[in-house]
Amino acid sequence: MSEELDPLTLPESRRHPVLSLRTWAAILFFVLGVTLGAWVLTFVSAGDVYEYQDSVDGVHLPQVDAIVCLAGGRGRIAAAGDLWYRYWEHAQGPAFEEYGDLPPKTPILYISGMGKGSTWNVLAKQVRRGVLEDLKPKDVILETESTNTEENAEYLMKYAKERGWKKILLMTSRYHMRRSQIIFGKNIEKAALPLQVETLSVYQEPFEPGEWRGTFHGIRVTMLEYLKWLYYKAFWGPKKG
Repeated sequence: MSEELDPLTLPESRRHPVLSLRTWAAILFFVLGVTLGAWVLTFVSAGDVYEYQDSVDGVHLPQVDAIVCLAGGRGRIAAAGDLWYRYWEHAQGPAFEEYGDLPPKTPILYISGMGKGSTWNVLAKQVRRGVLEDLKPKDVILETESTNTEENAEYLMKYAKERGWKKILLMTSRYHMRRSQIIFGKNIEKAALPLQVETLSVYQEPFEPGEWRGTFHGIRVTMLEYLKWLYYKAFWGPKKG
């Protein structure tokens, strides 16, 4: 016959096994509830990354020193090439009233974050053939060192300072623009550059206010970008030095 154990000498977890299981279950449900609540809140609020107005409407072309395209999304380079071509066309024509005595000059096409080893041939494959007939290597700066938006901004500060740029037109995907504005704005402030940033978003399906919830890819990218935007808005600052 086995020896009878005294309940008072047993560990707490063995004296009240049911209570222990209930405690763990409560913790698990609490964690799941908080996680689900955070996910729902993010899902509902993530559309805020699309709630802004570009400063350029795509019709009227402001005088800028460079079109800065962040080369990280589908269609961005092609759209930037098309916009450069519109500037080039205007520069060949007669004066326009909205520009005073002169039409807008043709800006430099600055492609940021092309990737190491990228060449003119890599760029040429991503712009329309009609644009390539007039777009020459002298009209383009291929920045191939940066690998993320922070580095995009850091390298641009160097180019802008060296060339004395006063105004640029920033082009990136719509979901990416608000965070990009924060990062570029804080870098400009740190560098104390008199650099104005105009913006024009590139259409990229399904990253539009009424479309992103329609696909898992749209939901994933938009929600992640929303969380990044909150972080950069509230906590991030450029590297010192």
